[in-house]
Amino acid sequence: MDEKPIYTFEGLKNLLTKMGRRVEKAAGYREVENVGVDINDLRSKVEFTDKGIFLKDEEGNAPQQIFLYKRKYHLQEFGLPRFHIRKCQTIQAFMDSGSFEKEYGRANTSSVKVEDLDDGRRVKKVENLPLCKLCAHIAMEQNQEMNTSEFVEILKQSNNVEDDKPQNVEVDIFGYTKDWEKISAAYRAMKNYTCERCGLHIDNVFDRQYMHVHHRDGNKLHNKTSNLECLCIRCHAHVDAIHEHNFLRGANRIRLEQFNADYPKK
Repeated sequence: MDEKPIYTFEGLKNLLTKMGRRVEKAAGYREVENVGVDINDLRSKVEFTDKGIFLKDEEGNAPQQIFLYKRKYHLQEFGLPRFHIRKCQTIQAFMDSGSFEKEYGRANTSSVKVEDLDDGRRVKKVENLPLCKLCAHIAMEQNQEMNTSEFVEILKQSNNVEDDKPQNVEVDIFGYTKDWEKISAAYRAMKNYTCERCGLHIDNVFDRQYMHVHHRDGNKLHNKTSNLECLCIRCHAHVDAIHEHNFLRGANRIRLEQFNADYPKK
């Protein structure tokens, strides 16, 4: 008997359609030119939606999702500029300022060009810009750490789904399906909040946040039970080098340290 997916993509498509939402196959990822944009560009060439920031294509191709960032910055004094994925208060303030100077750059690549105001305005290629916290709050209703390399990888994954995987699916900015929280909760409950690697079981309802659901093949759109694995945060943090890196910083590291204090490894 064929395994039934925990999450039915066609069902989501029908539901969103009934709600009046457009569900379309994502356009293939392609790099856009990394150039400056002024207010005129933001008003005429760029589209701000609840899904992100998109660059309109004059040749009739599908718009490409992009991010905005300060193209002139004090790199030595302030570090890297933050990148924007929504019309946050910072971007709105610039658009309301009336300035037509090209203060922001547009891109959809991990590395971008920045004029270093601390080094004679030399143009430098930098990468891994951090995400604007205001944009993260708008997109996810919580602070989320991410850099441009991770964001671009998500764009590539969500726009180049394999033929044998569902395609008419909306995803959030981190590459998960819109109902991922529901999927994750259902799978963790099915596994009785027990880690499938170390066997740790969590009874305390308030500590169930320490149980995660991992995609075995790394594809966040592949939500069949055979591709899911219920893991405690400690095992999840050591799945591979990428996960180890992600748990070295920010909120992930704080949660892992708290878990290790509450549930020391035997």
